[in-house]
Amino acid sequence: MAKIIPFCGLRYEKKHVSEIQRLVTPPYDIISPHDQNRFYRAHAYNIIRLEYGKTKQTDSDNNNRYTRAHATLRDWIDRGVLEKEAKPAFYIIQNDYIDPDGNLKKFTGLIGYIKLEKFGEGKILPHEKTYAGPKEDRFNLLKETGVSFSPVFSLYRDPSKRISGILKKVTQKKAALDFKDWAGDGQKLWTVTQSSQIQLIQNAFQGKKLLIADGHHRYLTAIRYQKEMGSQAAPNAEYIMMCLSEIHDPGLCVLPVFRLVSDVPAARWKTFEKKMGDYFEVEKVGAVSKLQAAQADLAKKTRSAVIGYLEKGGKQAMLLKIRQSFMDEFFQSQDTRHSRIYHRLDIVILNQMILGHLLNIQPGEEKGRVQYTKNLDEARRSVSRGNAQAAFLPGLPNIDAIWDLAKQGETLPQKTTYFLPKLITGMVMNPVRLD
Repeated sequence: MAKIIPFCGLRYEKKHVSEIQRLVTPPYDIISPHDQNRFYRAHAYNIIRLEYGKTKQTDSDNNNRYTRAHATLRDWIDRGVLEKEAKPAFYIIQNDYIDPDGNLKKFTGLIGYIKLEKFGEGKILPHEKTYAGPKEDRFNLLKETGVSFSPVFSLYRDPSKRISGILKKVTQKKAALDFKDWAGDGQKLWTVTQSSQIQLIQNAFQGKKLLIADGHHRYLTAIRYQKEMGSQAAPNAEYIMMCLSEIHDPGLCVLPVFRLVSDVPAARWKTFEKKMGDYFEVEKVGAVSKLQAAQADLAKKTRSAVIGYLEKGGKQAMLLKIRQSFMDEFFQSQDTRHSRIYHRLDIVILNQMILGHLLNIQPGEEKGRVQYTKNLDEARRSVSRGNAQAAFLPGLPNIDAIWDLAKQGETLPQKTTYFLPKLITGMVMNPVRLD
């Protein structure tokens, strides 16, 4: 089982609680340059200066955003802006937000320390492949500051609802933090320091496996940090801060991610358009705004993979339903490493058959040729303005299928899923190694 323990989190000091909404940010990897500037202006103690500081043209090995984050962190600790929790604690968070369909969601998560282990040992399961760039960035920040500012987001199964029952009792009490964030979403945090409650939580997690939903790069960064620091790594480096949620928590949303394709030669596009009808049953949707609803309906009706497609110009939306007989033949010849269930997933068909085989965008060649978004309007604008040649959309991810594949060691392509809510940065931080 994955080992879970409480920890002394690094938090904003109590006198700053009244302005906490001006101190926190979204996860660094979804912050645009515009929003980065906005959070810099929001408050002198906004967490953006630590988690995702600005780069400068004059940056050097001795003066860069990582060294500046270190200096800022030491200054804030010396000033009493940040302080460590007096007792080891579990932290329970709740987030009220509006999902893409306009529904109010209430998400509940538990933040604690999880003992690190290598992927493949069976307790902590990855579900997506990772990129080298973000791992290097996160490692440099962790090595320089000794603090991990954002939790990894992982899922567990709890069909008996034992854990949710424990968390519900805690959340009926007054929260330590209760505020509206920059987007107007409700954010709450409770601390659990009582030994009897801590033991209840630990007992309830016995035998649980964890599936990483968001934060694969941060997890691998922690593994690397522990290995490279060796004897210099503090005992805390054996653990990573995780936010844990039940896989079917009613406040959890799992969205697909559009592929916006560019830089494909004209001759290749002609080949794709010519062969598209051989590989797929093609159905025109009409209005682009109806694409995702039509896609979901057809997938439910046919129980098969359906890819959404916005062609050049962005005025025409289509559905591509793969021809089953052709699919088996293709994957038997192209990829024998994975299971049949893996090959039947929308994202695998999109990445291997459409991007790889038909458009000749091979794994590792996506940079500059494939962009990603979860937003239909953004995809449509990108295609209509000529910023992308076309857009492809896999269907809604099946989280149970992803779990089952991860258990048998099969990881999906990068950017397979987009989980909501995005856990905010700044409510509690992980002091891995503070000098």
